[in-house]
Amino acid sequence: MTVATDSIQFGTINTGAPADLLEDWSQIHWPPIQEQVKRLQMRIAKAVRAGRWGKVKALQRLLTRSFYGKLLAVKRVTENKGKRTPGVDGKIWLTPASKRKAVVQIRHRGYSPLPLRRLYILKSDGKKKRGLGIPSMSDRAMQALWVQALQPVAETVADQHSYGFRPYRSTADAIEQCFNVLATRNSAQWVLEGDIRSCFDEISHGWLLQNIPMDKGILRSWLRAGYVEEGILHETIAGTPQGGIASPTIANMTLDGLEAAVYQSVGSTEYARRRSKINVIRYADDFVITGCTKEVLEQRVQPAVARFLADRGLDLSEEKTRIAHIEQGFDFLGQTVRKYGGKLLIKPSRKSIKALLDKVRAIVKANKAAEQAMLIRKLNSVIRGWANYHHHVVSSYVFNHVDNQIWHLLWRWAKRRHPNKSAAWIRKRYFHRIGNQNWVFAQGVSINTLFVGTKLFLASSVAIKRHIKIRSNANPFDAQWVDYFTQRRMRLRALTTLPGPLVGR
Repeated sequence: MTVATDSIQFGTINTGAPADLLEDWSQIHWPPIQEQVKRLQMRIAKAVRAGRWGKVKALQRLLTRSFYGKLLAVKRVTENKGKRTPGVDGKIWLTPASKRKAVVQIRHRGYSPLPLRRLYILKSDGKKKRGLGIPSMSDRAMQALWVQALQPVAETVADQHSYGFRPYRSTADAIEQCFNVLATRNSAQWVLEGDIRSCFDEISHGWLLQNIPMDKGILRSWLRAGYVEEGILHETIAGTPQGGIASPTIANMTLDGLEAAVYQSVGSTEYARRRSKINVIRYADDFVITGCTKEVLEQRVQPAVARFLADRGLDLSEEKTRIAHIEQGFDFLGQTVRKYGGKLLIKPSRKSIKALLDKVRAIVKANKAAEQAMLIRKLNSVIRGWANYHHHVVSSYVFNHVDNQIWHLLWRWAKRRHPNKSAAWIRKRYFHRIGNQNWVFAQGVSINTLFVGTKLFLASSVAIKRHIKIRSNANPFDAQWVDYFTQRRMRLRALTTLPGPLVGR
């Protein structure tokens, strides 16, 4: 079913609920709906650039009451990874009927969110746990609706070198910016690694209510909804819950302005900033700041960062915040940035390598008696995802090392299954020659030169390709950048189809 667009005037969106759109959810034609919402978002961004905050508020109200906005909000919460995770009410929307009903029931009048369902997940260290607050499906839809209205504002006022939880930006962009500001002979030699203590849990509610440009009643109700843990209702007096759709956008807007505060700490002019070699690269609540000397970072920049965070109810983590020389290197987003004899190299960090091998070891140990093909499928998704994350930095040697370590794990796995068999028998049973490769862990048969079956994915099979960083001031909600984002998507798509490995960092 296609959506007729001739009834939609520029600058307005149908706020009713056309019955034909809700007859068959699976047949809704989404592109024109997304286009109309995008046009209104671009008008919001234009009003922000002009400083017309009254118009911003009016356009946000129009978008959050629109039928098309509600359709996209329900689409988002029913198609993401958490679609099968219920809130405290135990409800999920999986059927077309439940989705249609949800669109009609999203209303601002009388809206009152349910408490969050408290869950805990392990942090990256595998020891400590991080608390997540899971909203109900209806509250997720309301948050998704308001994120559509907040994102144009957030993107327009955002720090230029903030890369976390923003459309078209990624960790690869943040790492590439690190290379840009640290690679040359005259680049900064000192780096402040910053980490904010319990960022999502400690943001001041008062600051949020004064500074986040959205309906204050809705925002206040989210912040004060509380959470349920082991059947007990707890109130929330600070923070925005991890697990909510709106939380990343709100947290980003809270930290926007960090760049300006850091630049101001060394002087009010562009010359003062360049002389001090100050650069800020932030991904969510993790950031690095470069400087010409340790004293500048220690005596000027770090106190300025502390004051900026204190206004928002936050502070730096003493354990994770440090100042390091570039020849000592530092870890950022799972990668190590370090100069060797004046040459900057960015590699997968030891912590990231260890985390991968520990995960592979746990999978192998948990599948001692599993079919070989099943084990391969479980390992392939882990290895492929890790290799793709690191394929734009200096990873060739590390990829070979990882493949070698995994091979030894699998050889021990195979020997344990057949303690009375010879090495030659085990090799013939579990390892094959495929093309020019020997000892490939695989299950299947070779027909002439073609192997039919399942084989282990090798990290070393991933080509090293340099990432093309997004332009710092690019805004997907600004009309002048539409062609840029179109060309960027086409260029990245073409780059992924180039044959063979490329020379890259």
